Amino acid sequence: MGNNKKTRRVFRVGMLLLLLALSSAALLLGCENDGIETIAETAIELEETHGQTVEELNLLLQEEAELQRHFEETLETDDDLTSFGDGSSPVFTNLSDRKERMERLGELEEALAIHAGTLREYTGSQLDVNALDGLAGDVDRFSEILGTFRGEYEQNLEEKERYFESLAAEDATYDIFTDGIHELNAQHEIMREHFYGLDEELSLLAQGIEELQQTIQESQEEEE
Repeated sequence: MGNNKKTRRVFRVGMLLLLLALSSAALLLGCENDGIETIAETAIELEETHGQTVEELNLLLQEEAELQRHFEETLETDDDLTSFGDGSSPVFTNLSDRKERMERLGELEEALAIHAGTLREYTGSQLDVNALDGLAGDVDRFSEILGTFRGEYEQNLEEKERYFESLAAEDATYDIFTDGIHELNAQHEIMREHFYGLDEELSLLAQGIEELQQTIQESQEEEE
């Protein structure tokens, strides 16, 4: 829970979103045949889901950074630490907000699975089926990594909540306080590695989406 400049790290794939500049109208124009229209719509939806996932993860990082401040404020203003026992410390609001963010990430994970299925359903001839299958595989892999991350992160939030509650117990000791801090710091570093893995996968996914959009555009131009 110590200050860590890495907590301010913004997912670099947010910049990649600026490169995905094809508009919905441009993608859909002239795609009535061969099932390309469905793939064009899926590409747009996939880009939106990707962007929403990046946004949620960045907000999650910001909330992680804020927890330290909430914790220190409670220690400074609540001499007997009763707010840890009755749930009024702002650390609990922080944890609750992050639990809700996990739920939203779960919804995005489900959307990604739907997008991957649509990509695999294409049977036309104007697009490379193998390339679509490859992108669907990238989406599935990211969804699996995201699902694993969510499970571990939710468990981590529960452990943080139990620790904060324990600080208000009558039998709470200095050792409980310090040992808990060390454990939370260790868990924080583990979660940080998961964030890095998600960042790498999101970068690859952004590239795949851009390549699909370019392929659709080239197909449109050939049909003109």
